[in-house]
Amino acid sequence: MPDTLDDWPDDIRRVFAWIGRSMNGRRLSPEVVAIPIPDGKIIADHRVTVSHLSASELGQKRGRYVITITGKRIDGRWSFQPGVLEKLARRAAE
Repeated sequence: MPDTLDDWPDDIRRVFAWIGRSMNGRRLSPEVVAIPIPDGKIIADHRVTVSHLSASELGQKRGRYVITITGKRIDGRWSFQPGVLEKLARRAAE
């Protein structure tokens, strides 16, 4: 999975930027992504959700963040290690 911002399409970068702005200078946390995103707010005519899966839910050492986009143009789900998503979000929000 690409870990540099330039490797991602513009629509996904808008989601990263939303996350970065929501962080407001703090570290990425489940509380940051718990903010509901109104449909069409980030990508027109699409539903975007960002969720956190804990390490215990996954049976792993670390949790993961999941971005899900549902709509006519984009329909996908991407899973990120916390550090990777935080880095992408900070860069996109600059």
